[in-house]
Amino acid sequence: MHSDGASGQFGKAIVFAGWKGIQYVRKYVIPSNPQSEGQGDNRVIMGGVGRSCGKVSVAGDFNTKLALKGVIPAGQSKQSYLVKYVIDHYLSTITLYESELAELTGATAYTAWQTGATPLGISNFDLAYATVAAFDRGLGIRLLYKTAQALGFTGAAFTATLSAMTGADVDAFVATL
Repeated sequence: MHSDGASGQFGKAIVFAGWKGIQYVRKYVIPSNPQSEGQGDNRVIMGGVGRSCGKVSVAGDFNTKLALKGVIPAGQSKQSYLVKYVIDHYLSTITLYESELAELTGATAYTAWQTGATPLGISNFDLAYATVAAFDRGLGIRLLYKTAQALGFTGAAFTATLSAMTGADVDAFVATL
């Protein structure tokens, strides 16, 4: 038991837990197949997006512009907002994920996107039980760029169109993270 409430299972019937300071109770469930292909596909997407969005530094220009937009709901973290935004707008289906991945790998600046992800510590992400292609390390930062453009970020690092991106453009954007 935590000092702020109950936590854990009770008689394999219910689970007491808390999230962001809110206590809740739910039914105890054992997944029938926690490593199904569908689970793997979703985890590849969520894992890749989460790892990329986690690289947005509190001290970076991207974070500053995001805060100025005032789009993050009260009680939600910057990272959870970005993960939800990216998935809702670009990766809500496996077909959209595959399309974004194909656009990335076909882009003139593909190598630059991959190179830009490396110093951030982002690597490709895959699971053995997933059927989708691995989450490419450059995809997450490219989707963060699309997010910056969609939210109307201003400044030289946010103005190039995706199709015209050069290595220098990618480097300038990565520096804002």
